[in-house]
Formats: sequence, C-alpha cells, structure tokens
Amino acid sequence: MSGNARWLLYLLRCADGSLYTGVTTDLERRLREHNSGRGSRYTAGRRPVWPIGSWRFADRASAQRAEARLRRLPRARKERLAMAGDPFEGADFAGPAGPRFCLRCGGRLETVLRPGYEHPVQLCPTCGRVHYRNAKPCAGALVVRAGHILLVRRAIEPYRGYWDIPGGFLEEGEQPQAGAVRELWEETGLEVRLGDLFGFYTDRYVYQGEQGVTLNIYFLAEVIGGEERAGDDAAELGWFGPDELPVRIAFDHARMVLTDWATRVRGEAG
Repeated sequence: MSGNARWLLYLLRCADGSLYTGVTTDLERRLREHNSGRGSRYTAGRRPVWPIGSWRFADRASAQRAEARLRRLPRARKERLAMAGDPFEGADFAGPAGPRFCLRCGGRLETVLRPGYEHPVQLCPTCGRVHYRNAKPCAGALVVRAGHILLVRRAIEPYRGYWDIPGGFLEEGEQPQAGAVRELWEETGLEVRLGDLFGFYTDRYVYQGEQGVTLNIYFLAEVIGGEERAGDDAAELGWFGPDELPVRIAFDHARMVLTDWATRVRGEAG
C-alpha cells in the first residue's frame, strides 16, 4: 500500500469485550470521540474502548468496502487478523503492533484458534509456550480536598505535559492499596489514607513501540501528611473542581474516571 494512504480501517475492543469497526483519517482523534461518548451509539455505552488493529487504505471508498467485509467476519477471525498483524483486503497492517517472538526461546509466534476456545492466542511452535496478553494491573487514588481533586502534570511520555490522576503500575507482589499509596507519595510527596474503592477501568498503553492493556484500580483518598511537591514522573501538581477540569487529560480511561467523579460530586451537591 502506498505511503500516501490516508484512510484507516480500525478495529476496537470495547469494555464489555465486544468488537467495533470504523474508518477514519485520524485514529487518535476518533478514539477520543469514542471514549467521550460522541463516537457512536454502540461504543457510548461500552467505554472505554481501545484499538487492537488497523489497516491503511488509499481512499475512503476502499476503506469502507473493507469495513463492510470485516464486519461480516466471525469474531475469532477478526481477532486473529489483528493479533497476527496480517494484511486485509490488500492493505498493510498499521498497528498497534503486538509481540512477534517468544519470550522463552525467541521463536516466531503464530496466531491460532485452539479447539474449544473462543479467542485466538499467540503460540510458539518451537517450544509450545502460549503468550497470554493479559492486562497489566495499575493502581491510583482520587485525592479530594474541599471539593477539589489532585492531578499531576506528566513530565514523561506518553502524554508528556498532559494532566493525569496520580497512580502507576503495581510492583511484583504488591497489593493495589499499597501501590496506590506508594504512587501518591512518589508523585506528590503526600501521605494519604485510602477510602472506598472508586472503580475499575481498562485502557491501552503504548510505550516505546510496545502496546498492551492496563487494568486501572482507583480508590478515594484523603491527605494525612507529607509535603506537597511534584516528584518522580510529575512536573506540576494542581487541584481542580468538578467544573474546572483541564482539557488535556492523559489516557482515555482517566477522562472517564474524572467524568464519573464530577458526575458523582454534582449529584451529591444536588
């Protein structure tokens, strides 16, 4: 496919596990629309969504013809196309790229649908290892003071310069509550006491060309000590009311968390 190809056929996985297809010239913008509830009626009630595959076409008409064919394929066939990174209808796979080689022996992975299984898996034909693409667990906290929530401005990629909820990946063997408290201390210098569980949110994470899915666990929290400072991966701290939230929010799921928080606060105030 020509390097001038502008139209993308994309395949999304929704929060309920279902798949959605569409075409666009700007996938990042389209994802923001889907995850804000403005993308389509189907995805509005199944957020967050994240891309599992896309293919590059020269024009809108060819992309839409391919979309119609992709929609008619069985679910497992769609997943296999995306997981394997195969071309579709003459178009090259455009990403996001998954692992191609076995972590145990270095053999090239194959994407197969095993008998009795609903979803395809990546399998190493050399050593027999199955490469499971599980979500990576993360934890964070919604620290609230006088009706305002604490956010950090990211100092690193991805989303450098965007506002984010304090949190991060769990360490090996770490409980989510402990991870949330640790991340808050590292990023803000504050000691917090966790309250109720706020919710679970899935998202995608792309870093240095590696794409994966995260399971983000958030707690409500209050400050009990420490000294407020921007640390670790944070460039700046800020407190925002439900009607003052910044526009540039890192990660699709974080926008959903803040929307849910603002809605809850307004409901309690009413």
